[in-house]
Amino acid sequence: MRIKKQDHQLHPGGESAHPRTRNAWARGNTTATLLSLVLAASLVACSSAGEERGPGEDAGQRSSETATSGDFTQQNMIITAVCSPGNGSGGVISVDGWNPQSWKHLAHAEFQLPDTAIVESDRATPNTAVRQLCEPDELPADAGDVTAIRSLFDQDFTKMAVVTEDPQTEAAHVGYVDRAGKFTDLTGNEGFGNTPHEHNAAFSRDGSAVWFTYEASDSGYYSTKNRIASRALAGDHKVVDQLEIGIVGETNLIMVGRTPSRAVLASSAFLSPDGERLLAEGRVLDVPAEGQAVGPDLVEKGRDISCGSGGWLDNDTVLCSTDGRFAALDIASGAKPGAPIVPSNDYNNHAMVISPDGQRFAFLSEKGAAKNYYLCDTKPGSTPQKVERTGEFSTLGDTAAFIEWR
Repeated sequence: MRIKKQDHQLHPGGESAHPRTRNAWARGNTTATLLSLVLAASLVACSSAGEERGPGEDAGQRSSETATSGDFTQQNMIITAVCSPGNGSGGVISVDGWNPQSWKHLAHAEFQLPDTAIVESDRATPNTAVRQLCEPDELPADAGDVTAIRSLFDQDFTKMAVVTEDPQTEAAHVGYVDRAGKFTDLTGNEGFGNTPHEHNAAFSRDGSAVWFTYEASDSGYYSTKNRIASRALAGDHKVVDQLEIGIVGETNLIMVGRTPSRAVLASSAFLSPDGERLLAEGRVLDVPAEGQAVGPDLVEKGRDISCGSGGWLDNDTVLCSTDGRFAALDIASGAKPGAPIVPSNDYNNHAMVISPDGQRFAFLSEKGAAKNYYLCDTKPGSTPQKVERTGEFSTLGDTAAFIEWR
């Protein structure tokens, strides 16, 4: 703390005051000055101690973090995720909760990724939904990307699943980071044997296990099988195979439902509110009675509804995002989309999340370099409301993904 130098003060009586009076005033002034210096030194010491919190962490940031809790259990909240480049590390994923009416900041969590985490890559594998957030050349996150990004976290955003890669051996491991920045490698040391290639890490909603895909080799160098599997956070983290599949490609592992969570290997996946039907890659299918994993073969057997879907509005209706105007579609066989929801426009619009009651949805709209977020009713002829980037919400920029509306 800088101590402001005090102006010299004269005794009110000036030089004409009685000498005994002046001496008494001087003794009092000296005492006051000493007390002021002691107090100032104490304040400087307190300020210095407070500054030991970490580089780049100013008082304003600290007071903001104190005011915003990490409680994501609240209802009536839109949750966003943003990727920030790391300072010589894997980067930081920030998750924030907002009131969709006032855009008041309700909750905040940060996840520091380890240096070896896959954040960006010019290769198809190892794959991870983190790339949908962090790669600068990615298309704007749509509803399909949103479901994959949301699957990186447990129910209340206390942990985040990650994929790491050894730059020398190219071994790909799965694990997770917590809010304190601690990384736990669930794959662990592989020892002598086949190099692990575990991709598409995703969290079960209850936080009990990380699910993933991996390549299994019977012999030699070439991969002969792909599987969906899981590793529990408790115990020895041993691999539990869930489903043998064909080619994984660049699809994501998406977790739907809460107890139990189901893993779906697809470009998009949404569970109906009653938990009985699955909408994946524009196809509707019944949730299988057995098993917790759904592979591409089962998805392809679903009924094609010819609708770029943004998710479920209710148990029988989905949001179509074709032609950028959006429409509701009854999933009954032969049904056609209803009247357009938003006015005719020449923007590229990407549905993101739907409110729990199915009455509103959020979407990202882009035209040229301009990107804006909108909220809109799901009724035909509705007028979208632009989300103004003011107050605390102004810090998000245009790279945030709306990943849940709870």
